[in-house]
Amino acid sequence: MDLPEPGCVIVGPNGHGKTSFIEALLYAEVFRSFRGAADGELVRFGADGFHVEAVVGAAARERRVAAGYDARTRQKKITLDGVVPARMADAIGVVQGVVLSPTDVALVAGGPRERRRFLDVLLAITAPGYVDALTRYRRALAQRARATPGAMGPFEQVLAECGARIVATRCAWAERWAEAYVGYCAAVGESAVAKLQYVPRTEGDADALGAAFQASRERDRAVGRASVGPHRDELRLTLDGRTLRAYGSAGQRRTAALALRFIEAESLDEAGGTALLCLDDAFAELDATRSRRLGELIERRVAEGRQIIAAVPKESDIPDVIGRLPRWTMRDGRIG
Repeated sequence: MDLPEPGCVIVGPNGHGKTSFIEALLYAEVFRSFRGAADGELVRFGADGFHVEAVVGAAARERRVAAGYDARTRQKKITLDGVVPARMADAIGVVQGVVLSPTDVALVAGGPRERRRFLDVLLAITAPGYVDALTRYRRALAQRARATPGAMGPFEQVLAECGARIVATRCAWAERWAEAYVGYCAAVGESAVAKLQYVPRTEGDADALGAAFQASRERDRAVGRASVGPHRDELRLTLDGRTLRAYGSAGQRRTAALALRFIEAESLDEAGGTALLCLDDAFAELDATRSRRLGELIERRVAEGRQIIAAVPKESDIPDVIGRLPRWTMRDGRIG
């Protein structure tokens, strides 16, 4: 189907496929569900797999990215412009999008893993070389976990080298966007002092990481996992010096999640992308003030000519800011 240039509003009852449509639309961004669901969970009941294909850009600069998943073999195949790329990283970020959803509160209320995943997905698209460093790091981490303490050295060298790059990239991103995060929190209606900070568990240079891995060999062997490294770091979000995860109200957590999503969109824009903004019942569970201010932020994106895809349960839920967009209906998994 062709998406209208300004975007569209999809109206349909809950449980009829609106979120699944957005999920399929953005699957080709990093070839995984934006909700974090496993590929096998995305397959239609009774089907053998799925195939999604997206064509992005004007005709003269058109890119075509496709992904297929076979549920029987659990294998995934990705193509870029009809050819299997040498590296999956080459196809990442052709499609770009940001989803605003009530479930985003998990970014703030959940554990550090949720925020690391947020960073990893974003930096995979915007930071050259990040995917390769992260892939090598994860592979070496698994290999070290199976090795005896005396055989861990070669894997730790890779972990130190790649880990240092991961930490440096994450820290640079946090420093670049910390002020914008504060601004978005205030724009949505937060009056307390907001702060975003990347907190490494271990000093991020390669020598320090290498020494930390070496020192933790026996302990890590005993517990079956590495206790140091960037896979243990935290993107810390606080209000008036207190962690939002522990002390934030529901509204404050939702505000922080919206701020993260808007700086995600800005990060993609700055890296030369054209981020699609998807609103998956985005105004649900917001009070009147936050709803109005969220509308103002969305209006900025509309004024900049950014494409908007919104999903709402009924016509009366369509906010004025996107009221002029073309309207589609969704029922029983079909768009009309």
